[in-house]
Order: sequence, then structure tokens, then C-alpha cells
Amino acid sequence: MQLSNIEGLQLVHTGLVCRDIDTAKARLSETLNVRWVGVEREDWSLIMFGKPVNIPLRIAHASNGQANFELIEAVPDTPWVTSADLIQHHMCFHSADSEAVCKQFEARGFDRVLGAPGDPQGYFQDPAGLLVEVIGDGLLDYLQGFYQQSLIAREAEEAVT
Repeated sequence: MQLSNIEGLQLVHTGLVCRDIDTAKARLSETLNVRWVGVEREDWSLIMFGKPVNIPLRIAHASNGQANFELIEAVPDTPWVTSADLIQHHMCFHSADSEAVCKQFEARGFDRVLGAPGDPQGYFQDPAGLLVEVIGDGLLDYLQGFYQQSLIAREAEEAVT
């Protein structure tokens, strides 16, 4: 059985995982010409590999106007681990019909890493290791707020210099 292409996906951000978020933010701010927002540690209640968990995460978001980035500090025994200082971790895509897209990824043999079966968003991993995040309209709006804050901070800094 041949599966058709998954239609209507829009790249939202590239996810990065680091060992030390403050060090990575400083390095990437200059390299990517971005300003990071939202780095406070927060407890996230998630479904990971089918089981409910509560994980403390430090996540920052940034945009340079052409690309958006999510930076996550590594947490042992989660999908957010690395032995390197900084790695590219996942690609996040939006779909207006994210529930159908999630089902299509599962039909292609991707394992659901985050989210309960039937959730309209989550992390999916293909057998070769690629991690793809799928989000719907609500989470996209939430993330766009961070990207806008990042752009405003960047523009304010450039206006001063």
C-alpha cells in the first residue's frame, strides 16, 4: 500500500537541545542574530511514551524574522537528552488539521513519543530516529507570541546600537 504525501504542513521552528541553556543562548544570540524569550523553568504535565509524567523544562524561543528556534535544556530520561553541548533535535510543523496529520504519521510507522493516542499534536519518531513535532492552531498562536516578543527585543536592541 502506497501512502500519499502529508499535505498542508508549515515549518514552525527548529528545535535544539543543549546541556546549559544560558551558555547556548549566549552563543546562539550572536550566531543567529536572535534574542531569546521565555526561559524560566516550568513543570510540564505530558504523556511520554504513553505514560503521564511531570517534567521540569527550561525552554526559550527566538526568531530572526526568517526562521524560528526553540531551545530546550536537556533533561535525563526524556526525549530531551544530549551528551553534546548543543544539538539540532526536532522540526516542528503546523497543520490546520493536525489530528489527521498525527494519524498519517502513525500510519507511516512513526512512534508517538509525546501525546496520548488521538491527541491533535505531539512528537513522532520514525524508525531512523527523526523527531517531528506536529502542532495545531492553538499551540501555533502560543508560539507566535514568543517569536513576536523575540523580534521586538531584537529590534529594540538594534535601535539602541
